Amino acid sequence: MKTFFLKTSKVLLTICLVIFAGLVVWANWEEPPLSQRLNLKPINLSVFNINKTISAEDSASISGQLTAQKGVTACTINRIGSTISVTYHGDETSENVLKSIVEAKNYIAKKVEFDKYDGPQCPVPAEYLDFFTNLKSSLCFR
Repeated sequence: MKTFFLKTSKVLLTICLVIFAGLVVWANWEEPPLSQRLNLKPINLSVFNINKTISAEDSASISGQLTAQKGVTACTINRIGSTISVTYHGDETSENVLKSIVEAKNYIAKKVEFDKYDGPQCPVPAEYLDFFTNLKSSLCFR
């Protein structure tokens, strides 16, 4: 009986070590993305729909004011689609500040709610994907 438990524990230990070694190899197989290697801050995206077509002068003015705002990393204005997309660091500026800059030019800016998108969705829960992403970054020694 004692030898049975000893053999079983050796087999289980070997299986666990092989699985762990496989996870380490998997995590280090590819180079980590540039954002992880440089330890970049995360950015936020805000997209605003505008109530009317934006003129070229207002487009240049709004773009200049938004890019001059501290924390804004990029700004794109689609004059035909009447949308403004802004990426920014959430700890340096806020969505309300960006919206007020747009509305200072007599436009009504309405934020696009991506949470209400009801198209096809991934059947795998996001928590599972986050678990494997965090596991991979934790076991990566590069």
